[in-house]
Amino acid sequence: IEEAENRVDAVKLSQLLRVGLDALPARQREVVLLRDVEGLTSAEVCEVLAISEANQRVLLHRGRGRLRQALETELGGGPR
Repeated sequence: IEEAENRVDAVKLSQLLRVGLDALPARQREVVLLRDVEGLTSAEVCEVLAISEANQRVLLHRGRGRLRQALETELGGGPR
């Protein structure tokens, strides 16, 4: 039973992440996906997207922050 509940939780989390990613501005979504899903380095992301290192850091920070906030809101954690 616990294993089935864990699978349901994983599916729910996956759906929440997808919705959260879809809600991000395009550039933030691209950076988060390339870094956190595809596993590219920051230098690789900069090269692929033709952006500066500083811009990549800002986009990643903002994208992750928005995702975190969306997940906390949906999972009942809410802002503290």
